[in-house]
Amino acid sequence: EPVIEHLHRQGARLRHGLEASARRHGLQDRFKVMGRASCLLYATLGPDGAPSQAFRTLFLQETIRRGLLMPSLVVSYAHRDEDIARTVDAVDGALGIYRQALELGVERFLVGRPSRPVNTAFNRPAS
Repeated sequence: EPVIEHLHRQGARLRHGLEASARRHGLQDRFKVMGRASCLLYATLGPDGAPSQAFRTLFLQETIRRGLLMPSLVVSYAHRDEDIARTVDAVDGALGIYRQALELGVERFLVGRPSRPVNTAFNRPAS
């Protein structure tokens, strides 16, 4: 089976769709897609252009609302063109809210408080 080729093709298709959506919303400087095609990551940047945990939380909130749980974007051999299209559509909807939050303030759109990065020094199991 052409597994590796499929992963790269679907990942490239996903990257292209997400980047096009970010451009459509004018967010190419605030939502960045990076990494290897088959294992993409994204950066959520606030109004100042710095990484923003509040905007990451908002983005995750909005993708979950649209049926996606995506701390990262790893494609598999099972992902078909329709899956990639549905993912891009859901992200496009989330980026519409992201755009509004940049203009009006992220706190107006968040349900709850922003998530915090995990500090592994404090999250080790007790011995």
